[in-house]
Amino acid sequence: MLLTYRGMIVQRLRRGLIGVLVLLGLLLPWMGWVAFRGVSAVPVRSEMAVILGTAVTQKGEPRLALRERLEEGLRLWRAGLVRTIMVSGAIESDNHQDEARIMADWLMARDIPASVIIVDSHGNNTWLTALHVARLHPEGVVVVTQWFHVLRSEWALRRAGVRLVSGGAPCHFRMAELWYLFRDSVALPVYVLTKAP
Repeated sequence: MLLTYRGMIVQRLRRGLIGVLVLLGLLLPWMGWVAFRGVSAVPVRSEMAVILGTAVTQKGEPRLALRERLEEGLRLWRAGLVRTIMVSGAIESDNHQDEARIMADWLMARDIPASVIIVDSHGNNTWLTALHVARLHPEGVVVVTQWFHVLRSEWALRRAGVRLVSGGAPCHFRMAELWYLFRDSVALPVYVLTKAP
């Protein structure tokens, strides 16, 4: 009886291990593709840049990742690749900071006129931002975010109805971003299956 029980446990462990290996065999190449698309993104001259929000400090200052996105958006505007900039973010639940307003203030402090900035304080996630952009009917959009998030952001904008979409990402890498790469690699198929304009 004991041998049979042990045999059943070993058999279940083998099946579980095989399942994990199969999953990794599928997930790793997909993660590689998501990463490749992000780091090789080339912004195309467009009507608008959409800078996606992320966390700010308790004092209302952009954290490092957001500052990098803002610097990329600023670079695109100064190079004449975009005419307007939409800053889209949430009002954070813990500190009540308005990410989009903070982003707009950061850009205006660097001589971008308020008249070319669109503030979206209800971009609580990538999909909502995509819907908000699509309602504006821009002819073309460069989505500005971190490299691991480019592919899902581009897909969301196209799915929402924006026809010409390209991506721009800061040229920085941190080891912690591998977790976000995994998360976005899982989130994109979920978006494909669940999001409708």
